[in-house]
Amino acid sequence: MIIREREDSFIMIKQHDHAKLSGILAHHWKNVYFFGMDWKDEVVLAIREHDRGWIEADSEPLWNTSQDKPYSFTDYPIESKAAFYKKGIDEVEIKCKYASLLCSLHFISFLQNDFHFAAKQFVANERNRLRRLFKELGIQGNKKMEALVMDHLKILKFCDNLSLYICLNEPGVEKGNEHPFYRNGFPEAFPFADDQPIHAHWTDLETVLLSVSLLSKEIRVYLPFKEVKKEKIMSNSLLKAYSETPEYTSIVKFK
Repeated sequence: MIIREREDSFIMIKQHDHAKLSGILAHHWKNVYFFGMDWKDEVVLAIREHDRGWIEADSEPLWNTSQDKPYSFTDYPIESKAAFYKKGIDEVEIKCKYASLLCSLHFISFLQNDFHFAAKQFVANERNRLRRLFKELGIQGNKKMEALVMDHLKILKFCDNLSLYICLNEPGVEKGNEHPFYRNGFPEAFPFADDQPIHAHWTDLETVLLSVSLLSKEIRVYLPFKEVKKEKIMSNSLLKAYSETPEYTSIVKFK
């Protein structure tokens, strides 16, 4: 679950909904900036489905008693998080091996420096998966293809971050008050942007302007969310409050 806290409520966004939005961004990535066009469908699939392991977990959100708020993807218990990552990668591999390879690389990067046993076990198992997939897909030893994989992984990470940008920030927020992840631009650098950070900022309550024109056209996306009142959580439970809260949709235009 992606959580944005307000004074009297929590904005709660399911991770698979966020991932589907990131897939839309990837679909509209300018072809001239996309290396290896033969793989674009597989890359878009990876980006759209990368958080599918959280579908069941997000249907029953958990309360973090130590922080007095719902668990989010950043602080979710590592044993469960690693299991959800694996579940999602397994399901993506059934659809497309190359897409699962990208998802595996993506999640390894999150846990490779975590010393928890569950994290180390996840990374070890995924590296075994990668060795198998690189061999099965004929990538192993092919330097050109190995470089292409890294390019595609970078697009996955950028689209993931750009989608998270609108999830973690209040619409219309001033640049200086943005979530700290994004105040200095996105971490992924691209040759078409002179390897400099790409920035986003809200120009109004529904519009996000990118500092580099990397999308094929101006697009409008729709993000489902729930605003769960803290009072309702305290008087019932998080699960009951969440299930009884109606879902709404925010509209965001990328320029």
